[in-house]
Amino acid sequence: MAVRTEPKEAAREEVDQFRLLVESVRDYAIFHLDTEGVIRSWNIGAERIKGYRAHEIIGKHFSTFYPEADVLAGKPPRELAIATEEGRYEEEGWRIRKDGSRFWANVVITALRDPAGELVGFAKVTRDLTERKNAEEHRAKLLAAEEAVAIRDEFLRVAAHELKTPLTGAKIGVQLLRRSFENVDLTSGQTLALDTIGTQINKITTLVGRLLDTTRLDAGVLPLDRVDVDLVDLVRNGAELWRTLSDRHEILVTCFPQRLVAHVDPLRIEEVLSNLIDNAIKYSPAGGRIDVDLDHSAGAATIKVRDHGLGVGPEHRARLFEPFYQAHPDRSGMGLGLHITRGFVEMHGGTIAAEFPEDGGTRFVVSLPLA
Repeated sequence: MAVRTEPKEAAREEVDQFRLLVESVRDYAIFHLDTEGVIRSWNIGAERIKGYRAHEIIGKHFSTFYPEADVLAGKPPRELAIATEEGRYEEEGWRIRKDGSRFWANVVITALRDPAGELVGFAKVTRDLTERKNAEEHRAKLLAAEEAVAIRDEFLRVAAHELKTPLTGAKIGVQLLRRSFENVDLTSGQTLALDTIGTQINKITTLVGRLLDTTRLDAGVLPLDRVDVDLVDLVRNGAELWRTLSDRHEILVTCFPQRLVAHVDPLRIEEVLSNLIDNAIKYSPAGGRIDVDLDHSAGAATIKVRDHGLGVGPEHRARLFEPFYQAHPDRSGMGLGLHITRGFVEMHGGTIAAEFPEDGGTRFVVSLPLA
């Protein structure tokens, strides 16, 4: 004979099951407040999120979870008043755990009424959204950083273009002066002044060119004009040019193959070599040796430029190729040479890496596909 369950007993069982369900939820803090906001129940989710055990928090006011500024501003009772009038209150904001740490919470307060419509308390559900909040803030910072970089790059692009015209005029002016003084005996001071003007204009022109290259590289709009090039001739001629420009350093070139043809943009690869030798000279003492090696293996050409100078501290090595970064800020330059060099190499499908020999200095290794 089946046992009949009385309606009151069945109702009690449903209430017990519901209470068990609420108490077992781990991802949400679910608890009951009386009409004054005093905590009357506590589930395992509330313990996990807020850090209090039931016997530590039941009987205390729910304002315990609010930052002091919110409590002083009367926020907790105001939330209960809104929930009483409108039936519910929902917001996201900072709350405080037992250990004093903050977490970003989604909070829903629902007014509870008996069959006669009398307010008997509130149900409060809290969810910890700190990870989502942190992710959103991180995305916002990334977007702001990207926007700042875009603004900077646009400024540099416009500035570089605007500077090209007066620089061209200045270079032409210096050339005209030199021609007009061909048959004039200038004093040593006048000759030095004219040479200094020409040198400084060339330096500024180089910097402007690097700014333009940087913005075009980063925008992906810098074209390559590839032709078949003998890298042996390119490396030897490039090193020879630097020998004439810097007689204070010994530049030794070693090319193992007699001829090594690659399909590259010669102007860009010349600039790669020039930037690396210039960098080596900049960080080498007077009379220091700079080694330039060319070799090939496994379908790739390898260009190595090694100095025996200052070297790079471990704390700077990971950022060597970043734009505007200088491991030795006391030296001249804008920190663009290595960034541009890496861009040119990677546009050719190659790689560049920095090595730091135990006996000092730095060796840059460029690998370029020959096919």
